[in-house]
Amino acid sequence: MKQSNMKTIVFTGFFAALIFLGIQSFRIPMPAAVGTPFLHFGHIFVVLTILCLGPKRTAIAAVLGFVIFDILNGYLHAIPNVLISAVINCLVSGMLFLKLKKMFKENKKKEFYSAVLCTAVYGILNIIIDFCWSAGELIIAGSAISAAIAAELTAIPATMINSCFMIIGVAILYVPVKNAFSRISNA
Repeated sequence: MKQSNMKTIVFTGFFAALIFLGIQSFRIPMPAAVGTPFLHFGHIFVVLTILCLGPKRTAIAAVLGFVIFDILNGYLHAIPNVLISAVINCLVSGMLFLKLKKMFKENKKKEFYSAVLCTAVYGILNIIIDFCWSAGELIIAGSAISAAIAAELTAIPATMINSCFMIIGVAILYVPVKNAFSRISNA
């Protein structure tokens, strides 16, 4: 196996473990009418992985980290949602970041703002996908459409709080993580 392939596998596995630990080791429960949301570092680490590894490898790492967490913590029912949302979030925000990074080549300040913007896009996508998925589950389970939408509207603040937390976390951690990753990956 080539050294570059080995590095790719190791980095993907490392970030998958980091994403898992970001959810597993730091959870603050939040109230919601639907589900059991909690504040965590998992999405922060997913976005930082997108910014370091790119969208495709991050989609793999995110799915691994989230699914392992779900299996070990009794959230098996959430796995389909996690698979779909992780892949969509990683690919869309990751492709956007690659395009912006190429456009603002060598401009560190604009690259930073691009990273924060892509984090916001990830958060907005997460809110939309989570809302649609959960409302759909309630409708399939027999709720009226209006009742499902009303229930999900009460759950959105928890997802919005997580998204804001993620934007702040990435804004703080992006530069040091990017610099450390550059040093390690070029070694």
